[in-house]
Amino acid sequence: MRVVKKRVLVLVVLLTLPILASAQLRDRDPDLAGAKKLAGDLQQANFHRGSFYLLSRFRISDAGYTESGFLPTGDQGGGLSLTVEAPHRLYFVPRKKTVYSLEVVPGYSFFKEEERGTQFNYLVRADAHFLLNHVYLNLYALRADQLRAHVADLNRLATARDSEIGLASEIKYSSRTSALLTARVRDTSYPLNRFQPDPLPSTQVPVEILDRQEKNLRLSVLHKTFPRTSFFVAGEASDYDFVNKDAYKSRRTYVGGGLSYDGGRTQFRLEGGTMKLDFDDPTQPDFTGIGAQARVSRNNGRWTYSLGADRDLGFSVFRDNAYYLSTSANVGVDYITTRKLTLHARSAVERDEYDTPVLGQTRTDDISFTSVGFTYGLRRLRFGTDVGWYERESTAFGDEASGIRYVLRLSFTP
Repeated sequence: MRVVKKRVLVLVVLLTLPILASAQLRDRDPDLAGAKKLAGDLQQANFHRGSFYLLSRFRISDAGYTESGFLPTGDQGGGLSLTVEAPHRLYFVPRKKTVYSLEVVPGYSFFKEEERGTQFNYLVRADAHFLLNHVYLNLYALRADQLRAHVADLNRLATARDSEIGLASEIKYSSRTSALLTARVRDTSYPLNRFQPDPLPSTQVPVEILDRQEKNLRLSVLHKTFPRTSFFVAGEASDYDFVNKDAYKSRRTYVGGGLSYDGGRTQFRLEGGTMKLDFDDPTQPDFTGIGAQARVSRNNGRWTYSLGADRDLGFSVFRDNAYYLSTSANVGVDYITTRKLTLHARSAVERDEYDTPVLGQTRTDDISFTSVGFTYGLRRLRFGTDVGWYERESTAFGDEASGIRYVLRLSFTP
């Protein structure tokens, strides 16, 4: 498998050589994407004194809520599962080309299983940013212990503990050509002294078999071929070492490419390629297939439209089925009625496919949630709610549910 990883990196380099050779020598846009984002965060700081910048927020949201969609889990069928968080991010800028940041996100979750329960959560992350003439470098370390919604496979809330160190860098060769490199080492565990779901149904195994260490390396090279359109190639390699399940030890490789378009009101990004997952245990079936991701957004006056789709793999606790293939899509529409009130509609669907047969057929889970709602914004306060119909169907053990679900959101800026 080391040979495979080397071939992936060699292929990426060979594909990018013609692009680098044809890049323009005059750098008309020397700004790096990472540096632009960092500058935007500093401009949004709530407090500023000397070399220190502070961003503070307060928010309440459902455990399964994201900006792209909301797919409830089984734990949320009997009531709201809320998480209250107060994220703080402190920046220290000792000199123009060096920025240090510390992010602390304390949180508290309220959930319902057989009885109502509560749990403290946290995330701590430290970053060192270096902004050179043609290079952006970010070294970071984080520690998190949070209750999360595991929509696929588990269909439950579970507590995941992460420890991660990593590197993210961007090299801008010219105004048209740049390379992005990310590398990380992450330890993920599901501690038994925290809230974890029972192994339901009885044929499932405990969630702690997913405890693992993963090493990931990704390299992509982007070329701005046209004024608004960029093409890129990417290669990725990951290594997974499972603590409680030796049969799940595996390696994953990906080679692909895509394009991105930024037309002001319309933005589009598409990426796809060949994805492989190879297990050390010869009794485990390997996977070879297509992985892809697409994002589209369009702003038209008061209307904003968004569309997204993903196709990826996830590790499973279902029997001896080591992985599942997840295909998901979401669509959203926002309409600004006044300066303070925005109406929106969302729809998200997901299909998870497994190889292990159950009663003569392979397991397939279909999940959908369609909702409407609003967001109302004041000077420092934003709140809103969604209501919609949730449905989950599965060919295995009757893990099904349907009914009305609610989404609650609230954020406050000091």
